[in-house]
Amino acid sequence: MNIADFKLEKNRQRPDFCYGYKKSDGNRKYEIFTMNGGKSFLASIEEKRMDGRFYSEYSETFSTVDECLEALAKKEA
Repeated sequence: MNIADFKLEKNRQRPDFCYGYKKSDGNRKYEIFTMNGGKSFLASIEEKRMDGRFYSEYSETFSTVDECLEALAKKEA
């Protein structure tokens, strides 16, 4: 997984402090999010179920974006 594949979304009130990277392939949503200016990141995967809704499949906290990308790549396989 590469961070260039993700779309950067920033919070309107605090764009440098609260932001996330999002990617979707139709059946899965991948997100890397921080609320503390990049001191820690939450990596999560949501999967589309039979009823059409997305449900949390995986969520874990990491120190860097690269660690998040590695974890998401492992869960993707």
